[in-house]
Amino acid sequence: MADFRYRDLRIASTELVLGGNHDEVALPPHCVVTGYLEERVGVDGVSYATGFELRLPTSWNERFFFQGGGGTDGSINPAVGVNTIGNEPALTLGYAVVSTDAGHTAANGRDASFGLDPKARIDWGYNSLDLVTTVAKALIQDSYGMPPRYSYIVGNSNGGRQGLMAAQRFANHFDGVLAGSPIISQSRGHVATAWDLAAMAEIAPKDAEGRPLLAKAYSDADLALINAEIARQCDGLDGLQDGVVDSPALCEFDPAGLICAGDKSDTCITSAQAAAFVKVHDGARNAAGEQLYAPFPYDAGSDFRRWKLGDAEEWPNNGSRATNTSIRYVFMTPPDPDFDSFAFDFETDPAKLSASSDYTSANSADMDAFRFAGGKVIVYHGMGDQGISAIDTRDWYESLIERYGDVQTVQDFARLYLMPGIGHSRVGTGPDTFSGLDALVAWVEEGKAPVALIASGGEPERERPLCPYPSTIQYETATSSFVCS
Repeated sequence: MADFRYRDLRIASTELVLGGNHDEVALPPHCVVTGYLEERVGVDGVSYATGFELRLPTSWNERFFFQGGGGTDGSINPAVGVNTIGNEPALTLGYAVVSTDAGHTAANGRDASFGLDPKARIDWGYNSLDLVTTVAKALIQDSYGMPPRYSYIVGNSNGGRQGLMAAQRFANHFDGVLAGSPIISQSRGHVATAWDLAAMAEIAPKDAEGRPLLAKAYSDADLALINAEIARQCDGLDGLQDGVVDSPALCEFDPAGLICAGDKSDTCITSAQAAAFVKVHDGARNAAGEQLYAPFPYDAGSDFRRWKLGDAEEWPNNGSRATNTSIRYVFMTPPDPDFDSFAFDFETDPAKLSASSDYTSANSADMDAFRFAGGKVIVYHGMGDQGISAIDTRDWYESLIERYGDVQTVQDFARLYLMPGIGHSRVGTGPDTFSGLDALVAWVEEGKAPVALIASGGEPERERPLCPYPSTIQYETATSSFVCS
């Protein structure tokens, strides 16, 4: 590797690691390479580069694994191959693994100021995927004397978006994509951010300066009451009353029965709380009633507090909606560091976000090149995700069906699994663990297309089949088991 040369690349370090652990999993002997591509100074006077870490196991299985990032990235995470769901980290399985900061260094997980530089925006949106994949494969060729036999990109949230972006823009880079909770329409998703903040601010108590304390819009008792009522109304849609809502997409929840007849107590909610809950689930709209972002399913295992409310008793609010700064720097065009999401104008501001969709959105239905190259995609999304709507992901999949004419044609290269009881990044009460990487590898390398994937875990512990959309889970009384139909 000492003689390796590559345009605009600086190898910062190489190290032979003979062991070690990651999350209590033993790592095999491997070489760690860190490097930086296209070092430069941006228009904002900040130094930029696309950094990466590549780990090369001494016992290589001839496969390459691109480890997707999260949020707006900005740091180089250990390239051990996470987000494999029911599998061990990919490095322990013999994969060569790469990770990247996606073209910038962030001060913390909420720092999105890189958006002030136009190239940094594009590097984060998609260009770093190409840069890092290309150099990683060149280093693999140099190290092992051959290119990867198979290449995979695996990620969750923004990492899921990266996987679909790679399939849509760089069709020959990867044979398989495993994309979880993908943020496929993030510019429109930020309209939902503002919509949620406005709805919660309207009913939240205010501090002495008149600022809304979102965490207090609903108590934990309120949310428990609502979730129990969702389960009561919608549990039986799968054919079995077992305390689990297995078909959130079919749930037409009505909170009217929970509204207090008299004073507010822990056994009822106010009419304003009921209306706000329905409003955020119905999805953002403008004054003409046009849908600006997809609705959210009613799921008793949702991560509502994490996204809409937070738990801060005082200002500032700390819910994920309230603390996200990327809307100001990365998605507003031009960037507006002083933009206040609480002051969002649903008639004019969506257009200021839509310009960024050209380099951030992964919602194209044109998968022709990836499909013709033989690529395979497995997408999974929790129905309780209150940050990124699973219905938005479902609608994207429906656009594939419309483009290619029928479900079977789409399922020949792309399959979608909607997970009940699961919030963003597989957090929730439903079964959340399945052999995602194994399923993808079997499809790519052996032609064994996945059908129902058996997921385990949850509260209480249980197993359920995850059904490939558009099939849904149903309880079959004759066999006392769940099937996909």
